[in-house]
Amino acid sequence: MTPVALPGVAQVVTVSGFPARHGFSTTALGSLGLTEAQDPDLVMERRRRLAEQIPFEPERAVFAAQVHGAAVRVFRRQDGATMAQSVLDTDALVSDVRGQALLTYHADCYPVLFADRASGAVGAAHAGWRGTLEGVAFATVRAFKDGYGTTPDNLDVLIGPGICAACYEVGPEVAAAFRERDRDADRYLEPSRDDRLRLDLRAALRQQLESCGVRAERIVVSGWCTREDPRWFSHRGGRPGRFVAAVVAP
Repeated sequence: MTPVALPGVAQVVTVSGFPARHGFSTTALGSLGLTEAQDPDLVMERRRRLAEQIPFEPERAVFAAQVHGAAVRVFRRQDGATMAQSVLDTDALVSDVRGQALLTYHADCYPVLFADRASGAVGAAHAGWRGTLEGVAFATVRAFKDGYGTTPDNLDVLIGPGICAACYEVGPEVAAAFRERDRDADRYLEPSRDDRLRLDLRAALRQQLESCGVRAERIVVSGWCTREDPRWFSHRGGRPGRFVAAVVAP
């Protein structure tokens, strides 16, 4: 897919207040997903440009091959260097390997980036409604604790671009699933038309993070809605493709 013509729009954007090197690719760079790419060579060139702008070494990047679950892959410095690869059936990655970049793909589902300043470990998670329901935020925080001894109150977290509650209606079966798992689910579910409900995934993720010990003041929310903002690929917004969230271990 060719880049969308958006004059003045950066190919990669960052969010102030998050301590780790990171970036979110925009539609100005073009889709970075290979699965449905008509021109894989073009996608690889876009990935090279992404790496230049963040920056990171492409040969040391790790990509999550996501399945809307809560599986986390942990990379540790003590286990040695890791070369570029895709990790199958995984929706979150964490690493303390210096210079290693972790990347996830998105088109309405939320990227959630993590940083532990003490250990130098970083993380990236892909969180749609299924992953949020399965507890991918909990699982990622737990992976930091188990892998690096991180305490949740030492984590900085960035919730990146994703579909906002006003744009995201779900059916009663999805709402029932959240209510079954979380007695406080009505804090992020709001009645809409007919039997539909609006699901605020940002609020759900924040609630999960705070409930497992992440301090509220250390959670940064970008506030960008992928459906409303043409900088982002969006399934519900009719902009097919995938943008990438990347975070790099220092």
